[in-house]
Amino acid sequence: MSHPFHRWVDAARPRVGLWRTLAGTALVIVAWVVLANVVAGAAVLLRLIHIGDLQAMVDEAPRELSHRDAAVVLGVGLATFVGLWVGVWAVLRLLHKRSFASLIGFDGRLNGGQFLVGAGLAVGYLAIGTAMSSLSGGAPQRSNLPVETWLVALVPLVLLIALQSISEELLFRGYLVQQLAARVNTPLVWGLLPALAFGLAHATNGRADPQFTAYYIFAAVMLGLVMTATVWRTGGISAAMGFHVVNNIGAMLVVGLGGGTPVSLFTLSYGDVLASAPTDLAALGLLLAFVLSPYAPLPKGQALRRKDTRAAP
Repeated sequence: MSHPFHRWVDAARPRVGLWRTLAGTALVIVAWVVLANVVAGAAVLLRLIHIGDLQAMVDEAPRELSHRDAAVVLGVGLATFVGLWVGVWAVLRLLHKRSFASLIGFDGRLNGGQFLVGAGLAVGYLAIGTAMSSLSGGAPQRSNLPVETWLVALVPLVLLIALQSISEELLFRGYLVQQLAARVNTPLVWGLLPALAFGLAHATNGRADPQFTAYYIFAAVMLGLVMTATVWRTGGISAAMGFHVVNNIGAMLVVGLGGGTPVSLFTLSYGDVLASAPTDLAALGLLLAFVLSPYAPLPKGQALRRKDTRAAP
């Protein structure tokens, strides 16, 4: 019996032509953009948000948002990622003639235990990162958001963060890794390229600061590699889902970036984030080494390369 990762990749082999992967990726992105505009447009028509709220949320408009408006804008932004779910499902069914479940794991199931392991890894990473930032003089500062107000929006925002985080895993650690690994057996292709794409997809999060943007992309690439390593270990994206969901909850709702209206309990300034960037990237490197090591609480690893690709054209 082959390792779960190879069994997971085998599900993509019958229709793994490069043109299918390129066309599938393009169609997923189109579905995402179209449905994102539909969701945002519906939110404006229903008067959930003002047409200028998104600009205000990223400090591009002069007016301030209330916490309620900021939470709604964030929620609408997260909801726009539903297009990735729809796009990946449609591409798998129509272009590759396989089930959506084949993307989740080698046995077609979400593994709750591995999801929790991924979540635990994220908690450890966030705790270490916060401690290292504090030791370097950049401790998170308590925002002016009352705890009771924060709690009101907590559950819906956590659910929407899960929708957004998992949607990215479906594309970057699911579809792209699985399709590329089924065609090319070197991890420099199926492991590195999706992580680079994941990092570049976060370039706009740098808020027009070149130095911060470079750090953000590099950190996202490293996070992508960590989550890809969990896929290699487990033969599915359950652990990567758990890691991504908890990491984003921590980054958006617990300790967020300063500026604009806070929706998090604590904030860090851009200067403090940049000051701690070297230690954060070092921590990500150590985390990647740990996930790849036999000490991680994940199934035993296997050969990174496989001689028989059996890839169809």
